[in-house]
Amino acid sequence: MLVDSSKQALQDATDKILARGITNCEVLYSDFTEDMPELKADIVLLSLVLLHIPDTKLILQKLFSILPTDGQLLIVDFDKNDQVNHPKIHSGFSHNELNSLLTEVGFTSITCKTFYHGKQIFANQDASMFIATCRK
Repeated sequence: MLVDSSKQALQDATDKILARGITNCEVLYSDFTEDMPELKADIVLLSLVLLHIPDTKLILQKLFSILPTDGQLLIVDFDKNDQVNHPKIHSGFSHNELNSLLTEVGFTSITCKTFYHGKQIFANQDASMFIATCRK
């Protein structure tokens, strides 16, 4: 299941699903910052999502609640970047701060690793990206 608060992103995903003949995938419009649908998932993948969520801890708590014991959360986002300053997004995340927040929420087996560096990829700034994994 693909969940997004962008109707355009979901339409793009639906178009790709149909074009490839994929039959085991659904799309769902939802804004987890407003209302959390009753979902259960073994694995949750957030890709470039956390930087848009004002209350990072609250969204992580909501995601924790939909995972079963030993369920996995994967996060792909930007490393902390002090060159990025925008009122509607976080300026990335430090690995230590994210690790502390995930631990506080209740996640375990936390790993976080930078995997990519690029030119002008985050608010027109050079930046790096990480992948974090953890379990409930």
